[in-house]
Amino acid sequence: MVMDDGWDPKPPKGGPDIPIKEIPEIFTKIFRSLAIVFVILILFSVMFGSLFVSVGAGEVGVKFNQFGGVEGDELGEGLHIVPPWVSVTKYSVQSETYTMSSKTSEGQIVGDDQIQALTQEGLTLGMDITVRYRVIPDYASNIHQKLGMNYAEKIIRPTIKSAIREEVSSKKALQVYGEERQLVAGEMQENMEKSLQKDGIIVEEVLLRNVVLPTRVAEAIESKLQADQDAQRMVFVKLKEELEAERKIIEANGHANATVARARGEAEALGIINAEIAKNPKLINYKYIEMLQGQEIQTMIVPADQGLILDTGN
Repeated sequence: MVMDDGWDPKPPKGGPDIPIKEIPEIFTKIFRSLAIVFVILILFSVMFGSLFVSVGAGEVGVKFNQFGGVEGDELGEGLHIVPPWVSVTKYSVQSETYTMSSKTSEGQIVGDDQIQALTQEGLTLGMDITVRYRVIPDYASNIHQKLGMNYAEKIIRPTIKSAIREEVSSKKALQVYGEERQLVAGEMQENMEKSLQKDGIIVEEVLLRNVVLPTRVAEAIESKLQADQDAQRMVFVKLKEELEAERKIIEANGHANATVARARGEAEALGIINAEIAKNPKLINYKYIEMLQGQEIQTMIVPADQGLILDTGN
């Protein structure tokens, strides 16, 4: 006797040996389980935050676990899945600037925010300064835990003021104001780096953009510069006059030398002529007659010892 238990003795061609009536129940259980998980995740997302976090270019994400506090491993750029009980705060690791200036809307603080510092002589200098810095990515969690998002005002601003005042106190006013300004800015940067690097902040550059001297010092420097310019102008005029005098002396010497040379040449020529006449006295008569050629002379008189009177008309 054969009993019908609901099973097909032949499994579907090309498929597994699974009862046809059981397939819908398996899918139902799977769908039910996925739905429950999805609902739970939605509830957690609503209660604790999104599951997906996108960290942009030049940023790191600092994770805060509701059950354990700040976590030490930062999230890099890109899309991340985090548990609902973990919140993410993003920090820029790109180059940032902090400016303190006398111009109202130029710096982080609205109004006159110029730094005032005393020099070695006790003079007060006003300085406009810009500091370029960036956060070390691996230190972002530490900054978030100890300083928070407003770390620039809490640590960078006071460090800038302290480093600048310390450096200026060991310098003279003209060192900060004059040609050594870039050197002084480099020393300021070194001081800031020593203070900020332990907090995970790198100082990339310090720009000492403007230095304002006390009025009386500025006037004294201006007077000195004017005097230096006047002195240089007088030196130039004197040098020009000396060169002109030398030129005239050289020109006079040239004329004198030319005259002497001409006289010497004429004397030497006369000496040669006299020597030739001494050898041949009749040469002078020849030269005299040669000189008269081409002139309209009716009568030519020659020395008496020659005994000749020539009528040139015929």
